[in-house]
Amino acid sequence: MCDFTNGIKLCTCNIEEIKFREPESFNRIKGKLVKIKNKKNENISSIYIWRLFRNINKEKEWAELGKYLMPSNDIGKGLNSEWIALNLNVENCFDFNYIPQEGDNLFIQKNEILGKYISFIFRNKEWKIEHYDPFNIITEHITDGILKSVK
Repeated sequence: MCDFTNGIKLCTCNIEEIKFREPESFNRIKGKLVKIKNKKNENISSIYIWRLFRNINKEKEWAELGKYLMPSNDIGKGLNSEWIALNLNVENCFDFNYIPQEGDNLFIQKNEILGKYISFIFRNKEWKIEHYDPFNIITEHITDGILKSVK
């Protein structure tokens, strides 16, 4: 079990090696909603992952319609947006040679399809709790990894 109270480390890995858990479903039984475990998740551990994107400073020239999930302020295990932002801004949490550029976007989430996530944008030389509208801004993928606790 991870304890993130001492800090976080963003460790790189190939996102294709990470297995994603599928959403649980619910059934109404005797008037109550009961969570039904998804059997596909039985052999997939729950972990925290991160994804890093670069804003290429271009708005989309086409219109898109739809909905997207808004970022959360808390994804569990003490990982809330303020705690993560503090860690990101106090020390280098990345395990590779990375210098954030203005507009870089960092997502942190569990390995769950359509799960909660926290979003940060690098602005004015620090990470801010912010997100881009995915229907208007073009970003390019930089890298991914697993979030680990500092011992």
